[in-house]
Amino acid sequence: MKQTFIPLGTGLSDLFEFEQLMKYNHERIHCLLFLHTTLEAEPKTSCILIMNPAQNKFQAMYSIFECIKYPYQGQSKKYEMLKNWAQQYDINVIEHEIKSKKHFYEDALYYQYLTGVLRLQRIIPPMY
Repeated sequence: MKQTFIPLGTGLSDLFEFEQLMKYNHERIHCLLFLHTTLEAEPKTSCILIMNPAQNKFQAMYSIFECIKYPYQGQSKKYEMLKNWAQQYDINVIEHEIKSKKHFYEDALYYQYLTGVLRLQRIIPPMY
């Protein structure tokens, strides 16, 4: 199975793209995943919208990396918006703590790390 991260940007318009993905594809969505980098001096939160695998064994993971203020040290409107949209479309929300993207030399290494974490936590299925 091919599992691919599809990174979106870090702006507000990308959050509204997430809303449209939830609105028109909520039947295909496996979960909304928040990844917190709590060990950093200034913790950030990433958001990944994990889709159910398609027929040809492809699983898309739409992602916004480290652009959301960590929600447990104050108010984060972006986090609240995403969580409210997930509730509106009855999408399961999962949260985890991970290493920051800056600890990896290349994006591909970071994606491999995330894929491993998500498989170990049984959030995404194993590679067939």
